[in-house]
Amino acid sequence: MKKILAMLLVSTLGVAATAQEITPYTQYKINEGVSVEVKKLKRVEKYGWDNFEVTYRLKNNTEFDLFKVDLTLYLVDKNDRQVGVVEVHDFKVPKNSDEEYLYVDLHSPYVNEKFDKIIVVKNNLEVMLETPEVTGLAKITCEPTFSSK
Repeated sequence: MKKILAMLLVSTLGVAATAQEITPYTQYKINEGVSVEVKKLKRVEKYGWDNFEVTYRLKNNTEFDLFKVDLTLYLVDKNDRQVGVVEVHDFKVPKNSDEEYLYVDLHSPYVNEKFDKIIVVKNNLEVMLETPEVTGLAKITCEPTFSSK
């Protein structure tokens, strides 16, 4: 009986936490207020073989705490061909912050590829919403905006 009650409570909280709504304009403003700049992408062997270590600056110029940020880094060679992709995820980014982060892409098949630039694309943002009635998350699927290094 206790297990059933616990499952009902968890499922109810899960629905409330993931079903929050925010206006399209607010989504746009949040997307515009979050920016990413890759500082360094290098091959490292201290975690084992074939790993990338990504150092990047993430600016959250919004009034919202971000629960999760999903990024895609496209590695592009001098002929403007994609030679690799690195998926980056970051959690718990505070509002009005400007911080440098480190992400390790383990066992990357692209560490030996030659690339000349990195194209950064924001994919999804999960925003923490806190109102007097409920606390939860709102997921924003970002329109592709490209920035390169």
